[in-house]
Amino acid sequence: MARNRKADPARRRSDEAARRAAATERVGPRTPRTPRVKLLHALRPPGEYYQLWAEPSTQFLQDPEAALKEAIGRYGEDSCDAATLRVFAGHAESYGHNVPTAAAAHLDLLVRSSGMATAMAAAITDGDEEETLAAVHRLHGMGMLLVDDEGAVWLTVPPGTPVSAPNGEWRFVEKKIPAPGRWSN
Repeated sequence: MARNRKADPARRRSDEAARRAAATERVGPRTPRTPRVKLLHALRPPGEYYQLWAEPSTQFLQDPEAALKEAIGRYGEDSCDAATLRVFAGHAESYGHNVPTAAAAHLDLLVRSSGMATAMAAAITDGDEEETLAAVHRLHGMGMLLVDDEGAVWLTVPPGTPVSAPNGEWRFVEKKIPAPGRWSN
């Protein structure tokens, strides 16, 4: 009894392979695509510091300086709203539309108070501490640095990369800054 050509899986696979080979010969091989970098929110980092995400308004994303001036005029220079908008303005490029407010503020505090920013600035950016801090936040925004539940900063490998942990989980590689209260002088 003859089987239908479409019902035979082996025949379908061989036909598809022949079709792809003919297309490659006709058009040429596919050009390799550069992988799209996922931002931290899309990677879903674990931990307490990543429970609260703030999303700036469309008005803020269109004109951050005007939104900051409006917040300062409405709430005052030292208000929490103005401070939050300053964080958004400083880290919009690093984190995209969703900012992990607790993690970003904690990372900022640890990098400044541990002396890491000063040491890195001297070694990398010719003494510009703000540029170094922005670079640390860019690494955090790509998932290369994470804050664990104790408050320590870790060098990490995000899920979905060739060297990530099994089952597509985060790999915590090396503790870069210990949690507050655990610094040794």
